[in-house]
Amino acid sequence: MNNLRHPDIRVRDIRKLLGYKSYKLVWDRGCDETSEWVLASIESPIYLQKLSSWLFDKNVLPDNEALLINNYWEIVQKICWRDILENPLTYFGKDSFQLYDLDLGWVLEYSKGEIARFGRYDTKSNT
Repeated sequence: MNNLRHPDIRVRDIRKLLGYKSYKLVWDRGCDETSEWVLASIESPIYLQKLSSWLFDKNVLPDNEALLINNYWEIVQKICWRDILENPLTYFGKDSFQLYDLDLGWVLEYSKGEIARFGRYDTKSNT
């Protein structure tokens, strides 16, 4: 299995697959050269606009499907990138989450400490 598309995939299988692929993740540059994390606050219209711009700059197709997983791995939900772009208030500002592309092309992580990071899986390596 090399993606998250199987309709009966179990949480433990998701965790194993993501753990196996984690070494292939390359995080985008964050707020400075030493960190991949960026401010992901929705406290004000200015911060919300910066978050929205950051998300749009990832150049993910709006129809791209992903799994939204809460911090406790209790809730796994399929959504589209469009949902994040059009309704950031629904996802940010509450609980931490991870959003994984169903084809394991990218990942978005959000911490309720109002920071986020975005990474892509390196497709150049062999496994």
